[in-house]
Amino acid sequence: MTGNELRAQYLQFWESKNSLILPSSSLIPTDPTTLLTSAGMQPLVPFFKGEETPPSSRLTSCQKCCRADDIEQVGVTWRHASFFEMLGNFSFGDYFKREAIVWGWEFLTKTLGIDPNVLYVSVYFEDLEAPEIWKKDVGLSDDRIFRFDKKDNWWGPVGKSGPCGPDSEIFYDRGAKYDTGDAEMDRPGGDGDRYGEIWNLVFQQYNQTESGQLLALPAPGIDTGMGLERTAAILQNVDTIHHTDLFAPIINAISATKNQGEIAFDLSTPQLHPEDPTTKPLKVVADHARAAIFLASDGVTPGNNGRDYMLRRFIRRAYLNGRTLGLDKPFLHRLVPIVEQGYGAIYPELIERGDLISDLILREEERFGVTIESGMNRLDDLMADAKSKGKTQLSGAEVFSLYSSQGFPPELTADILSDNNLSFDQNEFQAASESHSKVSGNAVGEYQKREFDGLQTQFLGYETTKSDAKIVAIRDGKIALDKSPFYAESGGQSGDSGEIIGENGRAQILDTKKEGKTWVHFAEIQGELKEGDAVTAVVDAPRRRAIERAHSATHLLHAALRGHLGKHVEQRGSLVEGDRLRFDFVHFSAISSEELQKIEATVNEEILASLPVEIAEKTLAEARAMGAMALFGEKYGDVVRTVKMGDFSLELCGGTHLSTTSAAGLLRIVSEGGVGANVRRIEALTGEAAFEHDRAQNEKLREVAASLGARPENALAAAQKLVQKTRELEKQLAEMQRKLSGGAADEILSQATEIKGIAFVASRAPENLSADALRELADQISQKMNGVAVLASENGGKVSWAVKATKAAVEKGAHAGNIVKQLAQITGGNGGGRPDFAFAGGKDVSKIDEALNQASSLV
Repeated sequence: MTGNELRAQYLQFWESKNSLILPSSSLIPTDPTTLLTSAGMQPLVPFFKGEETPPSSRLTSCQKCCRADDIEQVGVTWRHASFFEMLGNFSFGDYFKREAIVWGWEFLTKTLGIDPNVLYVSVYFEDLEAPEIWKKDVGLSDDRIFRFDKKDNWWGPVGKSGPCGPDSEIFYDRGAKYDTGDAEMDRPGGDGDRYGEIWNLVFQQYNQTESGQLLALPAPGIDTGMGLERTAAILQNVDTIHHTDLFAPIINAISATKNQGEIAFDLSTPQLHPEDPTTKPLKVVADHARAAIFLASDGVTPGNNGRDYMLRRFIRRAYLNGRTLGLDKPFLHRLVPIVEQGYGAIYPELIERGDLISDLILREEERFGVTIESGMNRLDDLMADAKSKGKTQLSGAEVFSLYSSQGFPPELTADILSDNNLSFDQNEFQAASESHSKVSGNAVGEYQKREFDGLQTQFLGYETTKSDAKIVAIRDGKIALDKSPFYAESGGQSGDSGEIIGENGRAQILDTKKEGKTWVHFAEIQGELKEGDAVTAVVDAPRRRAIERAHSATHLLHAALRGHLGKHVEQRGSLVEGDRLRFDFVHFSAISSEELQKIEATVNEEILASLPVEIAEKTLAEARAMGAMALFGEKYGDVVRTVKMGDFSLELCGGTHLSTTSAAGLLRIVSEGGVGANVRRIEALTGEAAFEHDRAQNEKLREVAASLGARPENALAAAQKLVQKTRELEKQLAEMQRKLSGGAADEILSQATEIKGIAFVASRAPENLSADALRELADQISQKMNGVAVLASENGGKVSWAVKATKAAVEKGAHAGNIVKQLAQITGGNGGGRPDFAFAGGKDVSKIDEALNQASSLV
């Protein structure tokens, strides 16, 4: 049975049990406290907590998962993988232990046809119900039921808090050939390879608080997890998950690359022999490449923090292992089509973003290729030095230096050291890191203090900019209202400002932010305002309008970027202020000025087209069916707000907008640049700010034109003519200086003497010589005099020094760089250079002769 067939049969089986099939959620979780989706039930946590209502009381899914906790075990054991698919069936206050156990057994023994005699189970030792079900309803004998404590048979929560409960695991006996001889290892739940865990049935009965307290869930449920790769390995009767059809095409493609063969989608079982030293790196490369490709397909880009760093680590670790296979040039990007072919029908984002993924991985490979050369040379030296001194541990400070100066990740250093039976001092590394952070001043701070828990504000700002309200709390210049027309900073849009007016006082509102479900108004209070006061809340309407101009223009800009640069463009951040916007997005190179002009022109065409801005509430499914863009990292509920601008732009957005695009007036892009790996930033102006920008530019143009004696429309031609004339004059001047220096060479040579057996001359050169002319004069002299020439040219109140030493003079001990440095210091300057030639400057022309007189003593 193939992996695809197993996935399909699992979902179909639970659908026959009236379960709704859910598509896989992204690897990027909506919970900001977790980096990646690492468990099948993780996207369903709000349902188990009772915070949200599930679409059905019975669900089933095949969830993409990724984790790096056991990254060192990848390629070592038969079952560990960084990316994996978790098959799961879930119940929310519906079926419970009996059905989960009985139906699970049915799927394994009837649908998959696994021999019941090779299956064993474990239960939580305090769970008295589960073993009775296994015995009475399934027919297992007591000797095939193992009872363990929390370490083995308790699941969850993910993170510090969340749903959890006792579980029951199902194991497959892979046979005596996998015995180690250690009874503790060779048992169900042991660390050996004989008994493979197929399925974990979790009985979600509790919600664990951050303090560790267990609270009964309002709707006890079932959460199960069956690893697709592990189960496929068992069904296909192969030694490891890497021998399955899920990994075979990737490993065979890597082998073909290694052997300079043609890459193809090859499903034949890969040749992986435990005694072959290439087996482990082959597995690691295949595993990490697959993980990296899936992460990139969900919008992760390589970087230095969080999930971005995890992607970077997967790519770089795979690249390093590839080097041990002889793959010393970028190759991982060539595996993208192989993964697409194997998984694209199930996960279409792999196909939709295929080119983007390949480009992203190639760029990271190329970037790391540069790092690895210098880093490996340094690390090789450190390892050789340690071994020569009989040490088994490197200094943590040295490893940190390798990281901070050359970008060589400590995790990869640890991997390489481990392969060489070495390690490094972790405490020293941490101390060096902390010291570096203090010196660098790395610190973050933001408004996090929660002062209004339990309060809720009704937002009226979509319909009005003025409303009656009641003050429900005041804390240190911050006001909470029962309802408010003020937009609270969110989604990149700035918070509103304005006034809150009461009978006995008023408050100037400087900013508005969210704290949970409360709108917090940052205020300067005049007079008296207190809790319970009836007030009028008035938004600064002109400022709100200016913000809306920038926000609606941001949507137009986003669509224009995707239209001109490609569908890989995705928002990574934005800031929307009054007639000003900043937009960060995924793209891999600088945008040319010509392309920026086209993008800007497209936005302005859509502004002039006066497209209607239509805002509607839709279900998330309806919005996605319409093609609405959902922004990276945003969490959406079942009902979302769509913002449509004609047929040009359609996004999910909770911000405030214009009613028609023409109200934006104008967009002017003022800057474009990089802000991180594969992330670009555009800053632009709209409305009044854009018009003021154009007015200022026109004024500068008029001033330039006037200085050129031309009309503004002819300023460019006049400037080009001036530049051309200047270049011609510079050429004439250079030619004159060459002739002048040519005549000066013979005169200077006539002053030559001999110092310590070296021909020597020190002299003033003609005044106002350019650096090139002075260098050429020094060359002319050295061609006729095999020794040292010291020249000084006075130029605009400063002095330029040039010292030339021939090869013979250098061999006798002369050093032009040392000579010029001391001469420059005498004349109030500094400089230096090579032994054969050096150039420097000085500020005190009155000391030129003094310096020339001392030059002979410096040879």
